[in-house]
Amino acid sequence: MAAERPIGGATRLAGVIGWPVGHSRSPLMHNAAFAALGMDWAYVAMPVAPERLEAALRGVAALGFAGVNVTIPHKQETARLCDQLSATAARARSVNTVLVGGDGLLRGETTDGQGMLDAIGELPDGVALVLGAGGAARAAALALRDAGAPVAIAARRDQAAEALAAELGVDAVRWPPASAPALLVNATPVGQAGAASDLPVPEGLLDGVQVVVDLAYRGDGAVTGLVAAARARGIRPVDGLDVLVGQGAIAFRLLTGLPAPVEAMQAAVRRG
Repeated sequence: MAAERPIGGATRLAGVIGWPVGHSRSPLMHNAAFAALGMDWAYVAMPVAPERLEAALRGVAALGFAGVNVTIPHKQETARLCDQLSATAARARSVNTVLVGGDGLLRGETTDGQGMLDAIGELPDGVALVLGAGGAARAAALALRDAGAPVAIAARRDQAAEALAAELGVDAVRWPPASAPALLVNATPVGQAGAASDLPVPEGLLDGVQVVVDLAYRGDGAVTGLVAAARARGIRPVDGLDVLVGQGAIAFRLLTGLPAPVEAMQAAVRRG
């Protein structure tokens, strides 16, 4: 759809930066949204190595971009580099959306937590266990805690999980987790990188889980091992594309000032 719209000097630009970023379906999603609303906008994926992150962020401001989304591994460093942070991004110390002001200043926002909650809908009663200790895990744990869920964090780096849990005022669980939570959130790259069948936790941990949320998704369209295992057990899965649309709809509104055409965005990411 995006290719049918001519790009000219008046076209507003936005995009996503990450390393790698070739798997991202954000361009499909946002360009479908622009097309659905008849907007003269274009959205591109831009691979940015970690050592070039600051130059890239200043570059998008210099080039007149409306803003960019940010994915692994840049979310926490981007929070440090932004000129301003929203209250939520400051608490999460993680940014997944950068807005370029008229003065060229960079304002960092995070839509990860709320986008995940929107995708989940009603939370199950019981503990929400977040796997990971990076920017995505921090945003997820904060959102779940603020929504009233009892939260625990587990990561292969026990010290990182303990430090993050202590900072957020939630529990830490030693690795590997020994008991099933009501809600399991994978905030690690497992399933996105490597084999699609890889699991972030031992499969037996899923017995007793009510909802599985996998923030990872694959550019090749394959179902992640965690989502496949959840479906096989009759567990309600919320996959990475559900969450992508949830956070992307909020980011679209921040970038454009318009309500997101969610159905068009959902159709685009599923179509691939």
